This record gives sequence, structure tokens and C-alpha cells, in this order.
Amino acid sequence: MIDIALPTCSSETVDWVEKELRVAGVIGACAGAGVMLPRVLEGSLSWLALLVFPAFCGAVVGLLVGVVAVGGGRYALWSNRVWPTRSHRTWRHRFAACTAAAVTLVTALALCWLVFAAGEISTATNEFPTWWIALAAMTASSYLFAYLLAPATDRTARPQHNLDVS
Repeated sequence: MIDIALPTCSSETVDWVEKELRVAGVIGACAGAGVMLPRVLEGSLSWLALLVFPAFCGAVVGLLVGVVAVGGGRYALWSNRVWPTRSHRTWRHRFAACTAAAVTLVTALALCWLVFAAGEISTATNEFPTWWIALAAMTASSYLFAYLLAPATDRTARPQHNLDVS
């Protein structure tokens, strides 16, 4: 019988992944409900139907975005082993940048696909594309939450004594 050792994750790694997915799901649910809030306030249809279903769909999309963010965070953890950061603050910025870059690239690809599939490409108008605003909001919120939820790392503060020229 062959014994295969499965890789284990530290509790710190599991903690940030769990937090990241929870925050992404909650933000997605709030965004889904917030999109339908004006229709609920005007009273055209049932508030339950207009808030619960979009909140559920938003939570699912938020979890998908959260999975992409976790992938970006895992890349940041890998890059810290290869190229350690100098301080905890720079580590948090690197973690947030990798996470936001992954979310931005995947979301931009999905939004471009939706725009092209819908056939809403028009170069004759002077209006600003609204999907750029949504992409900027997702990038900013992804960076902010990843910065706040960045896990601690033991590979910071490289020694500086080798850089002394004198």
C-alpha cells in the first residue's frame, strides 16, 4: 500500500481564506440587494422577491470572486517565499495587489465577454462605459479588504547587513 502524505494548511492560512470568502459573499449579497433597492422603495413588487433572489445571486457571484481573490492571495504567499518582503506593511500591500490584480483580470474578462455577447459595442457615443465603474469599484474593494485581511507571514524583514558598502 502506498502512503501519500497530503499537504496540510496552517490555521492562519485557513483563517484568511475563510474570512476572504465570507467577506466576498456578504459584499456580493449586499450589492445584489442594493441594485434592486430602488424598485423595492417605489413599491412596484414584493420586497421579498426583489431583495432575496438578487441577494442570493449576488452572494454566489461574490463567492466566485472570493475564490479568485484566494487564488491571488495564494500567489502572493508563494511570491513571498521566493522574494521576501522587507516589512509587514509591504507584505500587506503585495498581498492586496496580487489579490486585486487577480480579481480585476478575471472580472474584466467576464465583463468584456458580457458586453461583446450583448452586442452593446458602440463607438458613436460619448458616454462613459458603466462597466468600467463597476470594475473600478470591485478592484478598490478587493484591494481594501485584502489589505485588511492579509495573513501574517514569517518571511519578512530581510537582513540588510550584506548591503553595506563601506
